[in-house]
Amino acid sequence: MDSKLCLYWPPHPGVKSYYDMIDASVAYGFSHLEGFSNLDFSTPDTENAKRIREYADSKGISFSCFSVYINLVGKDSSEMAERLRGYAEVAKILGSPYLHHTVVNDFTDPENVLPYRDGFFKKGIEEIRNIYDFADSLGVRTIYEEQGFLFNGIDGIGRLLDSVNRNVGIVADFANIYQAGENPEEFIKTFGEKVVHAHVKDIALLPERGKEGLKTLSQSFMHERKIGEGIVDIKGCIDLLKACGYNGFYGIEYTAKSFEEMKSIIDTLKTMN
Repeated sequence: MDSKLCLYWPPHPGVKSYYDMIDASVAYGFSHLEGFSNLDFSTPDTENAKRIREYADSKGISFSCFSVYINLVGKDSSEMAERLRGYAEVAKILGSPYLHHTVVNDFTDPENVLPYRDGFFKKGIEEIRNIYDFADSLGVRTIYEEQGFLFNGIDGIGRLLDSVNRNVGIVADFANIYQAGENPEEFIKTFGEKVVHAHVKDIALLPERGKEGLKTLSQSFMHERKIGEGIVDIKGCIDLLKACGYNGFYGIEYTAKSFEEMKSIIDTLKTMN
């Protein structure tokens, strides 16, 4: 499994640019990197993408996925859709097979999404179809994870797949499913054959929001924890994915405090193969 690990977007020690991110990937012994719409890609700059792709190639690093944080159902949805098409072009230039993006950008409180869910869902499905068709014309496949309160939980992802009428893929995020009051094991058992990418992260469920807690439908709050020290059965999720025939990458989603801390997490994950 070690060859299938890659860095993902949370801040990493000493990383202030994509060039740093590529160098860090090499230092950790990775061959792949999952990109995100931050650092050098706070805007979808294709010329910059060409330069970064050239640098990545020179270091032996490929892109496993490119992820974008965006809101496609707000008042400026047309502008955001155009922005996302720009990121699809970035993904193609980087050589990423997948474009992973959000649809609603509010993951903090269900009250901001659930009362408007049907309208958001209809608009979101329309935009997903549009971006899928555009990305597909570039040779890039769009993929979606269980996230927030629109497309989350087994019913939410099932509704997406039943409605979209496109060959979208699924990202198995090991922690996001807890926002819907469910668990990743049942999610993987249900959608394992559709999973093409995975995010490894760990959480605690606490009664208080604190500074950064995300509210769940079970009225608790999700808080990030070092991978292996929270409630997520990381090895169990990996084993279930493998049983479904999964052979994709695992993006490590954790805000490491030091190079040594991230290295210890990587070493722990390698033992879970």
